[in-house]
Amino acid sequence: MNILENIFKLKEYKTNVKTELIAGLTTFFTMSYLFILSPKILACLGLNFESTLCITALTVFIGSILMGLYANKPYAVAPFLGETAFISYTICTALGFSIKSALAAICLCGIVLLIMTLFNIRTYIINNIPENIKITFCTGLGLFFIFIALKDIGIVNFTQNPIPLETGNFTSTNVILGILTFILLIILVNKKIKGAVLISILTATVIGILTGDVNLPEKIISLPAGISSSLLQVDFSSIFHKNFIPILFVIFLLVNIDTSGALISLNYKTDNDNNSTENQKRTMICDSIMVILAPLFGTTTPGAYIDSMTGISAGGRTGLTAITVGFLFLIGLFFTPVISIIPSYAYAPALLYIGILMTSVITKLDFTDVTEYASALLTISIMIFTYNIGSGIVAGFIIYPIMKLFCGQKNKTNAISWILFVLSLAYFIIYPY
Repeated sequence: MNILENIFKLKEYKTNVKTELIAGLTTFFTMSYLFILSPKILACLGLNFESTLCITALTVFIGSILMGLYANKPYAVAPFLGETAFISYTICTALGFSIKSALAAICLCGIVLLIMTLFNIRTYIINNIPENIKITFCTGLGLFFIFIALKDIGIVNFTQNPIPLETGNFTSTNVILGILTFILLIILVNKKIKGAVLISILTATVIGILTGDVNLPEKIISLPAGISSSLLQVDFSSIFHKNFIPILFVIFLLVNIDTSGALISLNYKTDNDNNSTENQKRTMICDSIMVILAPLFGTTTPGAYIDSMTGISAGGRTGLTAITVGFLFLIGLFFTPVISIIPSYAYAPALLYIGILMTSVITKLDFTDVTEYASALLTISIMIFTYNIGSGIVAGFIIYPIMKLFCGQKNKTNAISWILFVLSLAYFIIYPY
């Protein structure tokens, strides 16, 4: 235990081994859907599902170990589903570019991010983003979590009608168990029971098995597939073609925005004692390295995963939480049949709870200044209603300085605000609609 104390400074961050392990287990179960969703999205491009599943787990393992040991942060690292979907459905399917070109572009972006981080450019940018925008991003991501959770539970459904959403069937098993699971979670949290999120997930899964809604797996252990079919499948020769240059720029902005936006939101909701400039830099070095490595493995942009908030809410404060998640994903490769039976109504209430926690920072907005709350609420709305976190974040970089400029508050902006404004305008101009 002394070794763990020396590495992770557990006493300094007012935690212990048991708490960190429970936090890691909580994050793992909340993120377990990645075993299925991320490989399924990439499988649409003809990639081998089993191989991609293995790569996803290895990416989480390597990235989380790196984040835990080097940055001592409780942030699991994993491929972003939004980026994976954008690459698969927009860049490759709609626009016809190859997955090899897209992965090469992501790898190049990771190299640029690492250079920016080593020369303190990324840290400088993040530290000079106005407080309003940081609050906005955290709140927007929280509401996005709430929206995703409500959809996964079945409380809201997508439609093909002019009205894009409809009320779900409240008599369905999914909705009833999802609501009951959320109530159980709130009761456990209110009673300050450690591992509340984890207990709620496991309880809902067991109830699903007992009611016959969840089928037991045919086998418990399965051998992981190899990754040779996806390893080093990148094509750098195509990314500087004139037709791909605009796509390269869009990918770079999205990679930068998604990785930095996640870190901004997580840092905003965690203990500031662990958020020094040097520690921020270490965190950014970790995610930059993984952005380089992940496409070489055969998957898309990874970064600090917002789902880590479930583990943080369970008491996770140090890198031991992240390392726990990493090892559980590695072990989980052998227990994929069991993990894959966890129903959406078991983990979605956890996302709903975390979304509520994250939106609470909106109280820090200055509601006496219309430029502050109007720009924030408009940005949040775009993040949610476009179903695109990246576009919403970019919109925020445009809205905030414009509001300040036309309302005579230009002095509340800085050079970084206007650099991000120009880059964000370029993003919308060349975005592959």
